[in-house]
Amino acid sequence: MPPTTRHATRRQESAAYTRQLILDAAAELFAERGYSATTVQDVAARAGVALATVYTSVGGKPTLATELIMAAATAPEAAEALADIAAATDPVTVLGLVARGTRLVNERAGAVVEVMVSASVTVPEIAEATSQAIRGYRAALRAVADRLDALSALRPGLTTDRSSDILWFFFGLHSWRHLTRDTGWTFDEAQEWLVQRAAEALLR
Repeated sequence: MPPTTRHATRRQESAAYTRQLILDAAAELFAERGYSATTVQDVAARAGVALATVYTSVGGKPTLATELIMAAATAPEAAEALADIAAATDPVTVLGLVARGTRLVNERAGAVVEVMVSASVTVPEIAEATSQAIRGYRAALRAVADRLDALSALRPGLTTDRSSDILWFFFGLHSWRHLTRDTGWTFDEAQEWLVQRAAEALLR
């Protein structure tokens, strides 16, 4: 590898590392203090970088939040779960995979979910990122409804549209947040209960 190319690669790797360091710091602070109480200076201090570096590497506070939201929305766990669901032939297994996939996203991105809930009301950029993330989330659950329909597993009279809504009710952001944050259930408890109740509501 020529020296110029090697140096450019190292700069890119360093820039990517710094960017991730900043995003990790923002996620930690949003979880600890909330979006409104966190400043860009706080993020810079937590990441151990200059204030200007935050702006040049990622951007201001709304951009930090939207980057975290989109990272959570495109988490590889979601794609892996959908691939497993497409191959599954047992309806209860399908629901178990939905629970596992949505749990991983909500468990690892709890701080991001809180930002989506609290800041999307007042910050347009976050509102748009939240809407985009939810559209993708619901599209994935619609694919689950289609899979259950293809397996002839849905209760008589249930359309895929209604089934998709029911899946959102049980496995959407609000359900995980309510059970684990507001009522104090463990994720294991929530996962088991959601699968059971979703099976009762959806399956023959």
